[in-house]
Amino acid sequence: MSLDAAARRRYARQLLLGEIGEAGQKRLLDARFRRGDGSDANAFAVAADYLERAGCTLGTEGEPVSIPDADAVRRFAGADAFVAPAAAIVGAFAAVEQIKATLGCGEAREFPSDLRLTGEP
Repeated sequence: MSLDAAARRRYARQLLLGEIGEAGQKRLLDARFRRGDGSDANAFAVAADYLERAGCTLGTEGEPVSIPDADAVRRFAGADAFVAPAAAIVGAFAAVEQIKATLGCGEAREFPSDLRLTGEP
């Protein structure tokens, strides 16, 4: 199956990347993901946005996106003022890892639990 003209326009930049190309874009379009149990809602929202822009489908079926829970996001943030940026970073990381795994460029890794935005242990 070939991508139609609308899909070629929408995913033109991704089609140009050697790591993705038409075969990879087809894999992304076939990929189905869902929110994992206990995952932080704000981080998942960021991941969902990235995955949908890549062409993946999100719903109630499919592979769960590996996102830490809200407590882990708060630990990563280190301070209340950094919770929203921490959720954005965690969500973006999760989306990239899922995309890598879908494309066969590696396995989806968990977000490192020892990282902190504030530099505090």
